Amino acid sequence: MIAQPNVRRLVGLLLIVAMVAVACSDGGPTEDTPSAAPVGTEGSDTNFLDEQIEATTQQADQQAKDTELAREKIKHIIFIVKENRTFDHMFGTFPGADGTRTGEMCNGKTVKLGPAGDQALDVPHSFNAGLRAINGGRMDCFDLMSPEDPMRPYLQLKQSDIPNYWAYAKNYTLLDRFFSSVYGPTGPEQLWTVSGQTGGFVEQERKGQYGTGEPREFCDDKKERAYAFKDDMTDAEVDHAFALEEVPNIPALVKYWEARWPCADIPTVPGQLEAAGISWKYYRGDNDWVDPLRQISTSRFSSVWKNRVLESQFLKDVEGGKLPEVSWLTPSFVESDHPPMSICAGENWTVRQVNAIMESKYWDDTAIVIAWDDYGGFYDHVTPPHVDLYGYGLRVPALLISPWANVGVDSRTLDFSSVLRFIQRMHDLPPLTTRNARASDMVDLFDFSGPPRKPLILKERDCPPAPEPDFDTAG
Repeated sequence: MIAQPNVRRLVGLLLIVAMVAVACSDGGPTEDTPSAAPVGTEGSDTNFLDEQIEATTQQADQQAKDTELAREKIKHIIFIVKENRTFDHMFGTFPGADGTRTGEMCNGKTVKLGPAGDQALDVPHSFNAGLRAINGGRMDCFDLMSPEDPMRPYLQLKQSDIPNYWAYAKNYTLLDRFFSSVYGPTGPEQLWTVSGQTGGFVEQERKGQYGTGEPREFCDDKKERAYAFKDDMTDAEVDHAFALEEVPNIPALVKYWEARWPCADIPTVPGQLEAAGISWKYYRGDNDWVDPLRQISTSRFSSVWKNRVLESQFLKDVEGGKLPEVSWLTPSFVESDHPPMSICAGENWTVRQVNAIMESKYWDDTAIVIAWDDYGGFYDHVTPPHVDLYGYGLRVPALLISPWANVGVDSRTLDFSSVLRFIQRMHDLPPLTTRNARASDMVDLFDFSGPPRKPLILKERDCPPAPEPDFDTAG
């Protein structure tokens, strides 16, 4: 047990090395290309180098061909972001996926994951809560999230609870190693879905930090505050904070935080699209906690802002033939899947959006990515690689729905950075961050060898009434 944190860190480092190798293949040989043969191959230096260059060139050529074919087939990308579930919570019993029916507790006890039902209770899921739950890679302290009800995180949905989500998983691609980008909560995760970073933020406003107006006005209220890693951390301090996350030693870690105005000065993929003249929109549902473009100054105070529209406009644009090339789509809080909201109501909302695409002229050239933004406090058994100060966070469900999507479970390591890299690759845009640059671009999740598959039109279900949302405990 003592060695587990080191193993987790090693996995993260190995993952970075693998990602760098893939990234280097984009542009052919680099300064890191080996210049000498391995020990025991005297006289073969030139041959070894030639082989490496040839292999790298072939990889780059194949990637270029794959990208060209993907651009020919896919003209529209839709990124749907829902909330607060883990993979084991939703798909832990899905055939062929890396799931579990049991969970580990901080006292060493193994428990069976209980029935979640339609309206599971909310569980604390802050940045620090995520670190505690992961517990240095042991994945065994979720019971600390809810001391008054330690079993609350150990719940699981059955296929009958989410039959339409399961239907998408069976007929398209279910991603069982898709991690949230940050340890939590929703605000920083949602920032990552448009920018590939959080601007340093690790939390969102809580009571006492709401400023002079309504809560969470972000860039529109300079008196608001949220916690973030300090801007002036030295390399040694970053390394120390990284090590503290492995323990995890929360009291020592927060010494590297500061409360500052939650208006990040960072670039975004919407900004890239806007500058390149590529059509896009951010369709935002009525949700106090989800408003990333309002949290970023380069979006709030620029031409990007005009493309932040109501979520209801999405169906109108689909039906009216005005769907942009790239769309972000988030639901209202009530339909977001965020506990204790009805998962049935949230699933119905998703079905309406996907059905609309499938019944439109856009189906044959569209890729829909559906991902849940953070773990919501629920149990998951897969240890996230520790690649930087922000994560990865816990594993979340994700689906790729397209007439060209591979059918089955895919286990490559992905996060929100990968969706952004896919958008960038399809439109020849550069990465914005290191994690974004290293991420898989998802192009090899498609099969363009045959004709596009027919749509799968699903029926909405009758749902129990949803409870009133409590915006002070959400996020």
